[in-house]
Amino acid sequence: MAQQPNVEITEGESPRRVLEPGPAVKWRAGKPGIPNGPDDVPRGGRFGAIGPDPGWGLRVLSFVDMPDDDPRLRKVVAGIALARAAHLGRAPVVEDIEVALALCGYGFDAGPEVERRRERWLAATAHENRPGESAVAELDAGLLVQKPEQVRFAMRRAGRS
Repeated sequence: MAQQPNVEITEGESPRRVLEPGPAVKWRAGKPGIPNGPDDVPRGGRFGAIGPDPGWGLRVLSFVDMPDDDPRLRKVVAGIALARAAHLGRAPVVEDIEVALALCGYGFDAGPEVERRRERWLAATAHENRPGESAVAELDAGLLVQKPEQVRFAMRRAGRS
């Protein structure tokens, strides 16, 4: 529609051009040590297996009723649960936390050996870069991926020995 002759349009009221973003450019890391793709991510050794979403595991842990209010226990359980989820190649779930609690001696009548091991893990959290690292290093990978009932059974049997 054309402008009406009796209406004055100032420069501030005239339509403005909207700036559009330019086309995306491909980005590559310019520093050494920054991976450019999935094949560049280091694996094995001290790098271990990267889990899909550790933040989700910590959120799931925040909804679980812990048997003890000790914050060190929360760190150890988180470390074991995240290691189990990474070992299975998926995001952490409640079952991972159940297994971690069973490995710490909760959910069954734990023997003194299991309780001493748990206390050693709790004491180590203050000195670890990743809390729960010593607990994960001590655990057998075959036991770590078992169902919670199987872990409790194995821990009960180990406590009797």
